[in-house]
Amino acid sequence: MYYTHRLRANLQEWRNRLYKSNYENFPNNLNFFRSKLKDIPILNSILQQAISEYPVEESVLEIIAKQEYRYENEHFRTENHAQLAALLYQRVEKFFDLGYHYSNLLPYGSNSYSERVSEFMETHIDPIVNFLQDSLEETNFTLYLLEKYKARTEWFKHHDLLTAYNQVQDKQYEQVFDDDLRLFLFDQGIDYPFSTPKSSSGRADIIGNLDSNDPLVLEVKVYDSQKGYRKNRIIDGFAQIVKYANDYNKNVGYLIVFNIDPIEIRIAGAESKKDNAFPNRIYFNEKTYFIVFVNLNFDRSASKLGQLKVETINEGELFQNLVQED
Repeated sequence: MYYTHRLRANLQEWRNRLYKSNYENFPNNLNFFRSKLKDIPILNSILQQAISEYPVEESVLEIIAKQEYRYENEHFRTENHAQLAALLYQRVEKFFDLGYHYSNLLPYGSNSYSERVSEFMETHIDPIVNFLQDSLEETNFTLYLLEKYKARTEWFKHHDLLTAYNQVQDKQYEQVFDDDLRLFLFDQGIDYPFSTPKSSSGRADIIGNLDSNDPLVLEVKVYDSQKGYRKNRIIDGFAQIVKYANDYNKNVGYLIVFNIDPIEIRIAGAESKKDNAFPNRIYFNEKTYFIVFVNLNFDRSASKLGQLKVETINEGELFQNLVQED
């Protein structure tokens, strides 16, 4: 199961728990819901990206935190669901930052407490949840395509790709895999999977859908010990995708590693080892990075492979080429 698919189900469960709250447990359920949005990196990064795209002045936040939600109030008018989610999330957080009692968040026009909770859910929580669900679905679709590509390549295409790779004469080894992945993504509905755009950090291997407001940024690397491409190549690729994600203001980045060697590559500390969800996940600076390994040299039987070798990369090694700005 993809990590984002499971997270979407959990998000709906947390929303339903809050919706069913009564007078006694509403405060705890609301705090629980808020803590999940803050503590789960990918949810927090999605919201923070929306906030950065649609910032609200501090003075305005203080005003709307004190006011009852009304669409006719110009401060609550937004142009899209991302802006609305960013505004509502900031309003709720500012409300608690100012020390107001949670009951004042609930509208007073309804006759019963459950109706007040229901109206609060409709006007505040559901727009945030719907925005997060839509964002997670987009990531979920990308992970589905990458897992499908991994299976397609390992099961059916690895001989052809290795043959083409071994015939490369100009040291553009990664271009073979870049072209194959790009064609696959195009066939699957990624409208513009080309590597022409250049950012301040260089050129990403694949940046899809750049004609939209939601570019897909993905880096391709090769693990091939005979050419000296070992863990250093993966570490460099991770640093590049972090920079590209920052350049394009993305909360998610993808690193695809084509493994030529009969060896398992392990990311120590990756989140996938904790919940068995695909793929490896690394969190850095409030962003989520997915690392997918495509193994191309496991066509021999297990009895002929002998003892399987493992290359381990620690989180600290991935971060060694990164410098966080103060």
